[in-house]
Amino acid sequence: MTTKKDGFALAIVLWIVAALLVGIAYIASLSKDTVQLSYSLKDKLSSKIIAQNYLEALKFYILTGNYNNISIINDIKNPKLPPKIILDGRAYKLKNATIQLQDASNMINVFYPDAQLIAKMATLSSEREQFYSIRDSISDWIDTDNNVRLNGAEKAYYQLKQELAYQPSNIKVLQSINELHLIKGLRNLPKQRWNQLKKSLYASSSGAIVNLTLVDKNYLAKLLKLNSLEADALIQYRENDLKKFMQLITTNKNYNNDTMGFYLSFVIKIIITAQVGKAKTKIISMINFRLHSKQSYKTLSYKVY
Repeated sequence: MTTKKDGFALAIVLWIVAALLVGIAYIASLSKDTVQLSYSLKDKLSSKIIAQNYLEALKFYILTGNYNNISIINDIKNPKLPPKIILDGRAYKLKNATIQLQDASNMINVFYPDAQLIAKMATLSSEREQFYSIRDSISDWIDTDNNVRLNGAEKAYYQLKQELAYQPSNIKVLQSINELHLIKGLRNLPKQRWNQLKKSLYASSSGAIVNLTLVDKNYLAKLLKLNSLEADALIQYRENDLKKFMQLITTNKNYNNDTMGFYLSFVIKIIITAQVGKAKTKIISMINFRLHSKQSYKTLSYKVY
């Protein structure tokens, strides 16, 4: 016969068992989270190793490859890379990564900013007011005085904007692309427009002559002051008759032999994105592969995300 005392003891035992089960379940959940975190960390480390391995392979690829006006040609088997990589920033999908290579001759160096060119690239032909604002504001940012150009901005403009805690640098060079984005006109660009412009920018003391066989239609048109039809015609010649393209370019009144040409600079921006599981690593590096006396290349910048 079960007594009240026995029933009470059974209840206590059941409560203890229940508490133990809850504790076990909690510990199991923590263990599961720990295991998942370990797997995520392992995947992140693996993706970083893959990205770094591709970077080293690409250095070898560039240093040992052949080239023409727009591309590097090589046949590396391990890891397998494309036999030809066009240096215009296009993406190449590999087994577990994506690579992009862009020669500086296809980009705009903001280290020594060309205010006129940057303003052209940042605006549409119909946006004349914004064009002049960007052009004059860049010039005001890098000059050494405090005299405001007609559409520009000096110290007083930035002081009046309460959310801005900076003023023009008043030195001839820009330190980074991000500094360019601080300037009046450019800081107000729509995000999509700025991101598109940013792809064509770099900041380095190692400059490059513009490679007209590599630049896109928009850049070509802005440089040579062409309309859309003229730019299309030149692009067709470039694809089908490179010699004729060069002849037409050199006879254009806006062609400048000192700043424009038809060859690679070998200052190359490399972007590598590697993914393992849900973990992703992105490396962005700017490397100078021009011949140096003591080293085969020089890394100008390196960032890993």
